[in-house]
Amino acid sequence: MSFTIAKRTILSSIIAASSVSTLALAQQEEGFTVTPSIGYYNMDSDRDVKDDKAYSLGLGYQFNNPWAVEFVYLNADTEQSSSGSNVDVDQYRLDGLYHLPTIRSANLTPYLAAGVGTTDFGNSSSHNNVQLNAGGGLKYAVNDTVSLRADFRLVDDVEDHHLDNITSLGVQMTFGRPATRTTSDDSGYTPVEATTYTQAEPEPVPVAESQQAIEPEVVNTEPMPVEDAMQDEPVMVAPVVAPNEEPELTEQAPKVAALPPVKLNVLFGNNKTDVEQKYYPEIEKLAMFLKEHPQSTVLIEGHTDDTGAASYNQTVSEKRAKAIADVLIRTFEVSEERVSAIGYGEDTPLFDNDTAEHRKANRRVVAIISSK
Repeated sequence: MSFTIAKRTILSSIIAASSVSTLALAQQEEGFTVTPSIGYYNMDSDRDVKDDKAYSLGLGYQFNNPWAVEFVYLNADTEQSSSGSNVDVDQYRLDGLYHLPTIRSANLTPYLAAGVGTTDFGNSSSHNNVQLNAGGGLKYAVNDTVSLRADFRLVDDVEDHHLDNITSLGVQMTFGRPATRTTSDDSGYTPVEATTYTQAEPEPVPVAESQQAIEPEVVNTEPMPVEDAMQDEPVMVAPVVAPNEEPELTEQAPKVAALPPVKLNVLFGNNKTDVEQKYYPEIEKLAMFLKEHPQSTVLIEGHTDDTGAASYNQTVSEKRAKAIADVLIRTFEVSEERVSAIGYGEDTPLFDNDTAEHRKANRRVVAIISSK
């Protein structure tokens, strides 16, 4: 059986996807995945089948969490070591992947993988035996939909006790990202997050007649409860401190009033990271504020409680903060240089995660505005 056309298709897909380039590096998004790969199938020495190159195609789904599932077809045209007769290897397997925290400095995401399948070795004695595989790999995100991927698997033939291994390089492409809901219908929606922000502005300091150096004043060192209209519960606003700068001394320093804090509420569905369009008017308030004060910048911080895996919480906090930042930049045209986002996961709680109320307060996205 010839697989020349299939191999050329896989090779063409890898070359085409590898040519995609972008300046912005990002993590993979939720959606269906297609992964063509080229690799090397290293046979057990007792199998009487020569090692050879292999071609594979994976079809799967990346969930909005560390897990993904993938169905993989692999083909290798090799021969028996003793007789030299052709052996057409066809492998089918179903795998599960668990992604570890992304190495942000290198934009790499390691993952663990395991699965079950079967391999047809033609007329070999290991015809259609059940096989278990385990291993892992690395993904390098080129952009939101394309990743370069390196994978290594150990394949155990359960019935004949052969242990093979497969090394492959491929390109993973993600399609069909779930669309953000545009309806105002709240049926089935579970609000779990509230976003608030405060402004970091220096408090006006009167100039002493003696022209002596004046120490900066610390503003609001204790958290301030703010009524959250979206959840009817108090939300803690992050404390801010005036910049450690001395005011410029003039004969009569004008007294400048601090700009009032503006409140923003954005709620996320359970395990969701997309911003629904019904909350865009709230984000627009922040965008208008930034445009009215062109010297200001904003940092979007994402936080979670300690429920679930720390790696998952870190990913969720990053994606939620980045989602709000993207709306500011792409929809409301705030300059990208003025907007930044960071996720802290469960590392910086406001309270101990010992009660439901404390955990709820710890799940927050905060926007901090600073002025030059």
